[in-house]
Order: sequence, then structure tokens, then C-alpha cells
Amino acid sequence: MAVSLRQLRCLVAVAETLHFRRAAERLGLSQPALSAQVAQFEDTLGVLLVERTRRRVLLTPVGREVADRARAILRDVADLEQAAQAGSRPLAGTLRVGVLRTLGPYLLPHILPVLRSRYPELRLYLREEPQDRLLAELAHGDLDLLLVAAAPRDDDHLTVRTLFREPLYAVLPLGHRLAEKQSLMPSDLAGERLIMLEEGDGMREPALVLCRQAGAAEHPDFRATSLDSLRQMVATGLGATLLPALYVKAEAEADDQIAVRPFQPPPPGRPIDMVWRRTTSRVEEYRLLERMIEDNLPDVVERAAG
Repeated sequence: MAVSLRQLRCLVAVAETLHFRRAAERLGLSQPALSAQVAQFEDTLGVLLVERTRRRVLLTPVGREVADRARAILRDVADLEQAAQAGSRPLAGTLRVGVLRTLGPYLLPHILPVLRSRYPELRLYLREEPQDRLLAELAHGDLDLLLVAAAPRDDDHLTVRTLFREPLYAVLPLGHRLAEKQSLMPSDLAGERLIMLEEGDGMREPALVLCRQAGAAEHPDFRATSLDSLRQMVATGLGATLLPALYVKAEAEADDQIAVRPFQPPPPGRPIDMVWRRTTSRVEEYRLLERMIEDNLPDVVERAAG
């Protein structure tokens, strides 16, 4: 008996839930039907994939390996179906996009209205997570495409395309010694202790690079979990920080409790990359989306050369 896609889906659901009832609910099957599919899969392969007791469900070592391969097969089948659909209707169907929390809410309003108007059949699923988690979910097949900062370029499994560079702005408490200036040189920050974001949102590393170049340092006592938190900490007088241009234009410039200052000349900002699996069959769709994003970028960012 040949292995079926239904059997692959049943095993993956069990592997991800470690619970037969929840796995069955996820797939819209009865629990006996799901158990029968897994048992038939085991009979076909001649190995035990799942250990079942009254209290728990565990995958055997072989079961874990087969489940990983099953995910890859199901991902490729979904890719194939989407590619076939894209042949006549590009950017139709489902597209699962992962985006940084420090980027999505401030970039996507420039993009989504055009995307919805031009491609009304596209079902867009958006997920905001730290960058490491997004990269893992892309590799795992849970996401199709990422918008992240400075994606790794040494991974042969990924295609990385830089869309633009996002400048950083200095954000100062009112009354700060630099607030009287209309623009700053990076060297003006020498000796400052700047409040930084925690790891994971694509802002910390470029901010630290600018700090080192300017002769500034990270504040030893305070660290924020979001761009809004950074802005509020500056407003209370705890210190200065660096914020990305899209957030500055969307939120920070309108805040009369802080002073926002550009750098002249602008130092290197954070690169924003579009990332997909090299093995995908949807490259032409992604290139189409890439061009659409580039055509609708606000002037506050620096478009990538070429």
C-alpha cells in the first residue's frame, strides 16, 4: 500500500500536538479515523512511529525523522499547488508572511492597500515574531516569506533580497543638550548612554554599531521591549535612544514630549530584506511582490541600489 498525503498530514498533526484528539480536531477527523491512518502508515513502513500510553504520546526516533520529512513533502506539495495557481493568477491563494514587530505596523500600511486592490484573491497571513523565530518558521515551512533586518547571507537554503535601508533617528528628552540642534552628526552622541531594545527585533545591532562609531554606549540600567516603550522611556527623561525612520514618521514625530533629530549625513541604517526558501516554486510571485513593495516605499527610507 502506498503512503498517502492524508497519512503524512495525520503524522505531522500528531507530532505537533502530541495528542490524538487535538490532532484529529485540527484535521477535522474523528480520533479513530486519525489513529487508523497513523497505524496504516506504520504498517506500510514496517516501523513504530508513535508510542501511545494512557497518559502521553511520544514519537519514536524514527517517527521524528519521518515527521520532519513529511513536513517537507507537504510543504513542497503546497508550493506546487500554489505555483500551478500562480501560472494563471499570480498572487492568488494564501501567502504566509513573517515580519518584525519593529517593522510590520509601520511599513505595511504603505503596502497593503495597493496589494488588496491589485490582488483581491490573495489571502495574506501575517505573523509578527522575533527574527530568529521567523527564520526558524520559514525553514520549517510554516511561513513562505519574511521581511526582516539584515538576514543571514551565508545560508545556502535562503534567497535574500534587500528592499531598502531604514535610517535611524536620534530621539532625545526635552531639554537634552542636543535638542537645540536641528540635525546631528553621529559624533554628537559621543559620551551618551543610549537606551536600547532587547534582542530579537532587528534594531539592537544597527543601533549598537552606530553607538560604537559615535563613541556612545548602551545604557547599563534600562532596556526596552518595544519601540513604544523606548519612546516613552525617553519622554520620562531616562535617556536618549535611536529609532527607525518608519516608526519615527508614523508615531514619534507627533509626540511633543520628545525631540526627534535626523543625522546629517545619515549613517548606515538597518537593511530590510525579503527572504524566501531557495527551493520554492513561487519565485516569480515573490519577485512581483518585491517590485510592488519597492514601488510604494515612502521617501523616508533609502531604496536599495539596483
